Amino acid sequence: MEKNIFIFDQNKCVGCHACVIACMNENGFQSTGLWRNIYKSDNLHLPTLPLFYLSLACNHCDDAPCLKNCPSLAYSRDEVTSAVIHHPEKCIGCKYCTWACPYDAPKYNPKEGIIEKCTFCNPRIEEELKPACAHLCPVGALDFINTEFSREESAESSPVDVNVGSKIKIKTIRKESGPEIDLKLFEDQPIESTKEKQYKKISARDEWPLIIFTLLSATLVSLYASGITEPFNSIHKHTYIGFGAFATILSMLHLGKKNRFWRSLLNFKNSWLSREILFFALFLTGVFCEFYLFDLPNLFVSAISLLLLFSIDMLYYIATWKWSLKIHSAQTVLSGLTLFAVFTGWNYLFVFIMSFRLTIYIYRKFTINHKNHFVSVFRITLALAATILLFINQNFLFIIGLIAIAEIIDRIEFYNELKVSDPEEEIQNKPSNKQRNYATT
Repeated sequence: MEKNIFIFDQNKCVGCHACVIACMNENGFQSTGLWRNIYKSDNLHLPTLPLFYLSLACNHCDDAPCLKNCPSLAYSRDEVTSAVIHHPEKCIGCKYCTWACPYDAPKYNPKEGIIEKCTFCNPRIEEELKPACAHLCPVGALDFINTEFSREESAESSPVDVNVGSKIKIKTIRKESGPEIDLKLFEDQPIESTKEKQYKKISARDEWPLIIFTLLSATLVSLYASGITEPFNSIHKHTYIGFGAFATILSMLHLGKKNRFWRSLLNFKNSWLSREILFFALFLTGVFCEFYLFDLPNLFVSAISLLLLFSIDMLYYIATWKWSLKIHSAQTVLSGLTLFAVFTGWNYLFVFIMSFRLTIYIYRKFTINHKNHFVSVFRITLALAATILLFINQNFLFIIGLIAIAEIIDRIEFYNELKVSDPEEEIQNKPSNKQRNYATT
């Protein structure tokens, strides 16, 4: 099947950034994030390592993760040119597409509160012209053609280890251009301190509203499922609903366009973010009805609450995990089950869940070579202390406090340990047979 694709030849690129300037001339000045980026192989400036470049923008993938995961349906595909188009008037600025895209193509504009990205120069393609970046490359390193391009060729050519049908064919460095470099020669060099500081898209500091929201969701769900809410008086009910409303407000704080929050429900079919928001709304509505209007089947509301916690956890599966086991001790379902066991007095269930979580926690710390041992020991100590105090029937609120602190620590580490696939990191840290490093002659 013929497709519109970029062709990039690493043997020709000199890193002049003409394609970047051409993009800005065509689409306007990009002050907060360039739509096309130039990545270089030797950011460490080691004199004996080779230097080659990679020019990359949106690849308008067949299975575009941004289009699939956007909760507000702010992306669409042009059926004629196959361009993935972003519609700013529909964007809620949740930044979820920046997590989903493996090529760092969507750029968040904090001034406007929306996402911006490469348009494939769609109007130019419709006029049978090349995109501005390809048209103005002075050395012919970046080109644009309509040709047969299979899914296998796309996966083989991708600079990032994903198979989403990206429309870029990369001609990698020819081996005969120079002698091969043995990168093991540089393993003992103190290069960590020379790395340029990179912006981390997922971090506990930036996502603190989501940390509180997820912990509140787990607490509200476990309180309801345990039956503690059944004898609530009016003050307790008002307080419970108040915390639910507070969680709702927190969930909207990270949106660039808060007045469009209702659009986050539109992509329930594909987006876990839409599902999370819908299930939270249904759960809180169900509890409200049960408190003030009429009785609902507990099984129905409990099922909605479980789907809510599951949806929260599924949000983060699009990120790159630093450990091989795709499960984290801070996952919301596990937090909810832990609190449920405490609230119901099922101590042996609590021991089982906590043992499972601590095993995962310790495994993860060894896997990622975690260096902050004090925090790890503190978190483990809190869990063990809560378990012991639970069995000797000590102050219930004190036990809840210990568990709460442990949950907060675990959730903060969860956000800090997640990362988004980054082409620059790939080209720097994973030289492979796709991206050969060779010295110049």
